[in-house]
Amino acid sequence: MDQLDDPGQREIDNVIGSLRADARDIRVFFPVLAAKLAASLPEAVDLERGGNPFRRRRPVRRITVRLDDDLLDAELTPAGLVCRDTRFSSGISQEVDLESWMRVLLSALRRRARTAAEASEALRFLVT
Repeated sequence: MDQLDDPGQREIDNVIGSLRADARDIRVFFPVLAAKLAASLPEAVDLERGGNPFRRRRPVRRITVRLDDDLLDAELTPAGLVCRDTRFSSGISQEVDLESWMRVLLSALRRRARTAAEASEALRFLVT
């Protein structure tokens, strides 16, 4: 199947398009993305906060997401956003732009959702 004909790829493209619009102001987008990821994937997401440790509200400085073979790291620096994608199996780590980072994240989430659905179906089959 051609990548353009893949409904999952089109879905990812649509999400990326909407995120691209939201990410124009990265200083606003980044903490929102961090909160959403931490709420939806608490076991896979680590947030590193900057600022004074005694302040009540400390801004998110780094998001680290561990999914399957991927370690995705995004850090908000004074110069802008720096994203990295590291593959555990190959040990390859590379700096990527936000769109590429989001594509890897969304693809990993789709794989995880598919696996979870298959595992749930298998369990249901075994129990009934």
